[in-house]
Amino acid sequence: MSDPENSTAVMTTPLEAMKQQRVMWGCALLVGFILIYYGGAPIVPVITGCVLVPAIAALRSWFRSRNKPRFRD
Repeated sequence: MSDPENSTAVMTTPLEAMKQQRVMWGCALLVGFILIYYGGAPIVPVITGCVLVPAIAALRSWFRSRNKPRFRD
């Protein structure tokens, strides 16, 4: 089995990193709707959190894929 940390996929843009994390975006959207509709949470902080968390995770994975050390044979 392949290790996701050592995959050979190279992400070229942050948008591509965000596309690979579609499930996280969907879950954040679902949680946001539940918090706003059923929980009565304030809208602006919930939307901010639901956008920032997946964006930060996507950018972290993009930076990790860009800064991998290259090994010489």
